[in-house]
Amino acid sequence: MKRILLLTCLALLAFTAGAQIKVVGHRGVRHNTPDKPETPYYENTIPALQYCQTLGIYAAEFDVQVTADEKLIVFHGPVVPGLGKDIHKITFAEARAVVLPGGSQMPTLEEYLAEGKKHPETKLICEIKKQPKPQWETLAAEQVIATVRRMGMEDQVEYTTFSEWCADEIHRIDPKAKVLFLDSGVFIKDPDYLKAKGYDAVSYDMNGLMNHPGYAVRAKELGMETTLWIVNDYEVVDWAILHGIDYVSSDHPERIKAYVDGLKSFEKR
Repeated sequence: MKRILLLTCLALLAFTAGAQIKVVGHRGVRHNTPDKPETPYYENTIPALQYCQTLGIYAAEFDVQVTADEKLIVFHGPVVPGLGKDIHKITFAEARAVVLPGGSQMPTLEEYLAEGKKHPETKLICEIKKQPKPQWETLAAEQVIATVRRMGMEDQVEYTTFSEWCADEIHRIDPKAKVLFLDSGVFIKDPDYLKAKGYDAVSYDMNGLMNHPGYAVRAKELGMETTLWIVNDYEVVDWAILHGIDYVSSDHPERIKAYVDGLKSFEKR
């Protein structure tokens, strides 16, 4: 308990020093769990995005996959609920026919972006998932960026991926696109390497940053923004603030936003 109080006090001091951490909704919101899959706010659905848009947070993150017939669908996967099949092994029509827990269906990219466009104050962070074939990642990058351009949303959409191939393809197609490179685990790629690759920001999980806390400092020295994921606990928010993290991505952004707002309110007293 004393340790938690100390971290909280230090976090408040960090806010006094001017830190303003921002919140991202992971998969919009992710209120579904393996034990409780039924929710009206199932991840990566339009209702999850709509709920995320009411929170006043920085961004909603969402995932794009490629189906067996090489079409795009908004879905994390890879296993499709109710079918037990890999999203890459079913067709777009089969994917669209799936009723997800809670009653929603997988959105098309156009549907998701159209809803996002109604709230331009909320950024959209598009994660293009790693695909079985590099050419599918190229296809996804080309089609996503073409759709974003057609809808006039270049200033609202950012990109993230675990794949260096995909990240390079995004910048090849749109050199001005903001690309956040995702990495996780003990052996994460260091900021110097990612900066040399031309990426704009880094997004590490807690395991990675706990083993390499200096990477957050180094990224900032290189002018790269940092995101920590997945942040569902208040103590982890405190850790992120103390280490100068710019963004935290959460399954429950409504809780984390309320906590961050509470810290800001305390600072003003």
